[in-house]
Amino acid sequence: MSKRLLRWLTIVVPIGFVITMLALADILFVEGITFFEVLFILILVSIGATFFSNWVFRLIDQREDEIQKRVNQLEALNAAAFSLITELDMGVVLQKVVDLSRELVVSRYGALAVLNEDGDGFEQFITSGMSPQQRSSIGALPEGRGIFKVLLEEGQPLLVDDLKEHDTHVGFPNHHPHMRSLIGVPIKTKGKIIGDLYLSEKIDPRDMTGEKFIPFNKEDQKVLEMFATQAAIAIENARLYRQIQQLAILEERQRFGMDLHDGVIQSIYAVGLMLEDIQRRLERDPTGSKEGISTAIRSLNNAISDIRNYILDLRPQHFRGKDVVQGIEELARALRANTFMNVQVDINNVDPRRLSPEQTVEVLHIAQEALSNVQKHAQATDVDILLKFENLEMTLEILDNGISIEPSALRSSNGNGLWNMRDRTATLGGEIQIAPREEGGTEVKLKAPIK
Repeated sequence: MSKRLLRWLTIVVPIGFVITMLALADILFVEGITFFEVLFILILVSIGATFFSNWVFRLIDQREDEIQKRVNQLEALNAAAFSLITELDMGVVLQKVVDLSRELVVSRYGALAVLNEDGDGFEQFITSGMSPQQRSSIGALPEGRGIFKVLLEEGQPLLVDDLKEHDTHVGFPNHHPHMRSLIGVPIKTKGKIIGDLYLSEKIDPRDMTGEKFIPFNKEDQKVLEMFATQAAIAIENARLYRQIQQLAILEERQRFGMDLHDGVIQSIYAVGLMLEDIQRRLERDPTGSKEGISTAIRSLNNAISDIRNYILDLRPQHFRGKDVVQGIEELARALRANTFMNVQVDINNVDPRRLSPEQTVEVLHIAQEALSNVQKHAQATDVDILLKFENLEMTLEILDNGISIEPSALRSSNGNGLWNMRDRTATLGGEIQIAPREEGGTEVKLKAPIK
């Protein structure tokens, strides 16, 4: 049923009711009612019904306008919230909070104060509605004094029609735009205030120039409070995302340090030993020394290439494209070439394809670290490397006959080498045992699941 039909019904129905009552009265009462009396009553009823209809529908129109306004506000609020939570960059989120709040409440100026850890001052102060030149001309950020201090201390919404009349007003700095009204709400997460949202100079929607301002009201406050709740979620999400990024950076630095220690540093250490040997035999064997220097140069170039690959987030060339058998055999050849040790390799029932490339790199790094420790610390003459696959498990053993590892070194594990080996073993989902052998020397035994 249309509103126009309802409007006419509110007039016609009362008049029809009165006519019916008058007809009944004329029938029931002997003396009856004169025509002019009936006409007079009908005119009065018609006038009353018309006024009543207009009053009722004016109320209905007002309620419809309010409902439509609320719907528009909620749609704008939902759109603003959606736009906000799709961002994860903290700087973008903070600027969007203050920009969108201005659009929701239609105000000339806006500001978002991010509180410091103690909650007694501002860490950041983001503005909206001012040009960068205007902002820079004002000078230093507010410090949370004056009227700002009220919201900081009380943590309750603030509605001010005239800033100059407020008890805590301390004036504006030079070049600050004129502001009369203010609305402020806290931004809270987990019961803690993390910021304050301020708007100033609400624009009169009836003024097309946008230069006429009206006071903020309780409805504006409610809208801003609802938006502040969404803003808190977005800020918290951005903070969590930033923490995750920072954690990822730390993990990458840790991986870089592990790989650098396992690969590049070991390679450079081997070059150092090679050059020391060349220095000792330079005079008696110049031809062999020249070849050794060429080999050292190639090794250093490989180390430089590895460093470049680490920086580019690539795996080191040393193990790239090699399977676990090829890698173990290469490590054994390098150990023989750089020392006088007798290195024996025993590989039984091994299908390299059962290890993924990622698993292969981890296993070879562990083996490289173990052999490097033998070379630097064990003073051994014999090294045995055993690799085998049994069912769904890989076993790698490295045994030497040198100086046994000290139990205190195993307990403290302060060195990067042992820590790296254990960390890589955890990545493989396996277990590693490092212990002194009864007959002397050290045993490293790695077990890891395979497919």
